[in-house]
Amino acid sequence: MFAWHLPWLLGLLLLAPSLTRANDGGAAFSWDHVPLYAHVAIGEGFAREQYEFLADHYQLITFTGGPRNQAVEPVIADAVRIIKKRNPDVRVLAYWCAETPRAHYQKLNERFPHDGFIQPVPKNSKRKYCFDLSQPEVRSWWADSAARLVNDYGCDGIFIDGATVCMPGEAWSRIFGADMTAAMEQGMFSMLREAQQKMGSAATAVFNPLHGYKAGEAPKRQDYLAELDGAMIDDFNRPGGRKPQSADYLFNTLKVMNQAAKQGKVIVFKAWPSFTWRIDSETMRKSSAGQHEVAKRDLLFPLACFLVAAERNCYFCYTWGWGPQYGTFMWYPEFDKPLGAPKGNARRDGWAFRREFEHASVFVNLETREADIRWKSEE
Repeated sequence: MFAWHLPWLLGLLLLAPSLTRANDGGAAFSWDHVPLYAHVAIGEGFAREQYEFLADHYQLITFTGGPRNQAVEPVIADAVRIIKKRNPDVRVLAYWCAETPRAHYQKLNERFPHDGFIQPVPKNSKRKYCFDLSQPEVRSWWADSAARLVNDYGCDGIFIDGATVCMPGEAWSRIFGADMTAAMEQGMFSMLREAQQKMGSAATAVFNPLHGYKAGEAPKRQDYLAELDGAMIDDFNRPGGRKPQSADYLFNTLKVMNQAAKQGKVIVFKAWPSFTWRIDSETMRKSSAGQHEVAKRDLLFPLACFLVAAERNCYFCYTWGWGPQYGTFMWYPEFDKPLGAPKGNARRDGWAFRREFEHASVFVNLETREADIRWKSEE
């Protein structure tokens, strides 16, 4: 048995802990049980008992989505008010897209600059428009809107989708070319910094996505991670009709998470069962209870992977989609069991990892996908 790769550990020892706002953003973090994150479309709002469920079970929440014919901002404000009354320590973020306007943000969109500041996207793209981030007016509107989500609607920060769309090799570079995309990426960084300044030092800014990498590749998106308080890893073991992720890729994903968290970043670990709302019609034809049973069966491997790499301010998210019907309000016995803080780093033997917590012993093999969690409360 041995710990994570030595060169990686040596690199961590050379990095001083980051004094980012993630220290404030992780105020609700606890090892008492598996630390959990909810990411859910709020639509027209939930019943009070659903808000209370979120407040009682999740430490960090992002609300996204709403009806096109109704402003979502007041719905989010009501949700934050109810949740904070129930549990003041829960952190609530609002989804805020850095790629294109979202129709349900009607009150924020009222102040959007004139149409000349929306860049048309060529017809070969699924997106029709995108923000022209080379324009200071667009950046200021976006940053002002982020601040309003915090100051006017009570959110603790923002979840930034599409922050890395201007990276070399990503969507915009393939559509607009290297020169224009480079200018837009510079604008993206300026916009992110402006938004953080306007939101204030207590707000949390988490971006999506942060991914692992394959053998021979360098970690990507580190420049964005350095600028912001944290990130979502959105594709861990995600099914999608592609080749299953290799043990090497899974390991590098866990390494990215562990390294970022040890620098003080907030990390959301989005895990998936063997199906999603998009790609497994057989499971999706089951009743809600039937889907839940499949998800229960599939939970052990991604949960064990999360636990062998998690540090403070890492949160586990487990659903098969972003709508409320896809698992956010479903529960698992493992989430009620006492966990306690880790007793040290994971020990590695090939692709197998073991880690001890105060109240649990975790084993996982990334190659065979075997996993086991021994809860000491059951011994």
